[in-house]
Amino acid sequence: MLEDNMREYINKFQTLALAVSGGRDSMALLDWFCQNVSKKNFFAVTVHHNLRGDEGIRDRDFVVNYCKVQGVRCKAYDEDIPTFCKAGGYSLEQGARIRRRQIFAQLVECGEAQRVVTAHHMQDNVESILMHIFRGSGIRGLRGMSLDDGTLLRPMLKTSREDVDDYIKRNFVPYVDDSTNKSQDYSRNKLRLSVMPLLREIYGGVDGNVIRLADRANELCNHLDGICKGYDNRLDGIFIPLAVLQGDKVIASYTVINAVDEITTRVDLTQKHINSILDLAEKNRGASVSLPFGLTAYRDEDGVVLAKLQTVKIYDGCVKGYGDYDLGDKVLRISAEKSDSLRCDMDKLEGCDIRNRRIGDVFKRYKGKSKSLGDYLTDIKVPRRNRENIVVLAKENEVYALPQYEIGDIVKIDGNTRRVAYISIIKK
Repeated sequence: MLEDNMREYINKFQTLALAVSGGRDSMALLDWFCQNVSKKNFFAVTVHHNLRGDEGIRDRDFVVNYCKVQGVRCKAYDEDIPTFCKAGGYSLEQGARIRRRQIFAQLVECGEAQRVVTAHHMQDNVESILMHIFRGSGIRGLRGMSLDDGTLLRPMLKTSREDVDDYIKRNFVPYVDDSTNKSQDYSRNKLRLSVMPLLREIYGGVDGNVIRLADRANELCNHLDGICKGYDNRLDGIFIPLAVLQGDKVIASYTVINAVDEITTRVDLTQKHINSILDLAEKNRGASVSLPFGLTAYRDEDGVVLAKLQTVKIYDGCVKGYGDYDLGDKVLRISAEKSDSLRCDMDKLEGCDIRNRRIGDVFKRYKGKSKSLGDYLTDIKVPRRNRENIVVLAKENEVYALPQYEIGDIVKIDGNTRRVAYISIIKK
């Protein structure tokens, strides 16, 4: 029953966002929450894709108004999916799914919700598994949808479509029909409307059999996950050594998949992408391949680095004493407590701007010669892809310290040092 399956999974979360489209399944989900969960512990999210004209607006307004009557907070997103798909080279079906996932991930990453709850049920999962098979999936695709992937929570996965329909009838749950659900212009609709009825006619227990196959695939993948962890989480990305990439292909492939999972969702990561990463092991340093979701893989000196590259403003302030300085995905720690990190003169370091590198920056390394920061980074073989997000402590164009690498001669400890600072960069 829908009610029993829901209760099993949601109790451990304090704040949940519900993905609500206005259709049968998502309205059953929303109704159950309204009746069984405190309204301070959840809110609704609805995404208008601008794909269905007035009907799409109707669905959005239906969800917003229903939430208003029920006293439930609702966040409505208005997305230009056609433009998004054109820019990314996606089909409309694919682009809408990717953009929704981005929105949901942002809600979780910013802490607004611990999970986004969707109304996917058993038959949705069966359809997804079969689509993975038809598209040429590997073993992981046989797992189907996960109950909880860290962003999405799917508490109805063990609930049949018949149980959802029964809940709607018993509780008089209102909903709207999406006319595109009857259109066979979309691959999932073709499968649902034409293929699945025929399969159920030929193989009466097809849904249960597919789910059991998914359970076996999940057991195998869990085993592989446990032994395919041969990578390191570094400040500049996820590093996979050559020895792993050039070893057993099954282990190498699943290590790549697990490494990608450390950075972002691997939806739309295909075997072709995995092979292109493995092929980098045979290429020269600096070679790279582009991957979905803004990921790039780079051939490094002794392995491959997976990174999500973007230049971000590191900080808007200066060193004001000991403490932790929030740099977004990293922390600059300046401590008086002795450690193995870089050490320098605290009095000389105070007042330094904490910033990105700039044109004209000059660095004189400890007991070394003064040279441009770019030349110094070339000397120590820092890849160009990493340079724009290096943490620089400087006054005007003179670099006093590079916490990820080295202190400058200007802040070295000498006979006049009164306070010692230990500086390091810590990844959150």
